[in-house]
Amino acid sequence: MATLPSDTLPSQTVQGFSTSYDWKNDYVSNLAEDGYERFSQYSASPDATALFAGPARFSGLSGSGVLKPIGLSDGLSMQSNPQLARLFEIGSNRSFFTRGKTVHSMSLGKMLADQKNILAALSDNAYRNLPQNAGGTGSPGATAPNPDIKMNIDSEYFNVPFGLMIMFKSRGGGDGNGKILSALYLEYCMFAGYSFQVASQSPVIVENINIEFDRPVPVSFN
Repeated sequence: MATLPSDTLPSQTVQGFSTSYDWKNDYVSNLAEDGYERFSQYSASPDATALFAGPARFSGLSGSGVLKPIGLSDGLSMQSNPQLARLFEIGSNRSFFTRGKTVHSMSLGKMLADQKNILAALSDNAYRNLPQNAGGTGSPGATAPNPDIKMNIDSEYFNVPFGLMIMFKSRGGGDGNGKILSALYLEYCMFAGYSFQVASQSPVIVENINIEFDRPVPVSFN
């Protein structure tokens, strides 16, 4: 009969960490060269996180595509949910898993002000050289054919996918303006929901959108 594996660990150093560490005085790991004393400078911060709208695919940036910063955003949430299936076999009490496709989605909020609102800011850069005079996008009384404020998500104008890059920086390190920790380009984004709320006691009006996208692509910088 097969024996079960041991459930004890020897007191030894594992990947530079001792199982008999002094938890009253030591940190579990170091952060950069200064430990945790400068955590506020070396950690990712909403202050140093930037959003950029771009073409639907990252490869589109190699042509005439450009990235445009998205300002006045006050909240961002991203989810990636893989499809997991738990499997069993006859003759065993153990289970195992297989994984299917992953569904990606995100939500984003932006304050409404005298600039492109959230639908316009994300969509305009997706069109590039395509026509931008689709019906139903203008607000009542608007004279411009392509106004900055677009609120009718039912318009065919929003059928064109776009891209969104998220760049995370630290407050300190690097050249003094922070160090880029990571960046993701969200490809083939499509609007899945749009909402806003007006409250008499609220100092601002925030638009909220839900997005589903194809995949996140890691981005490196030269």
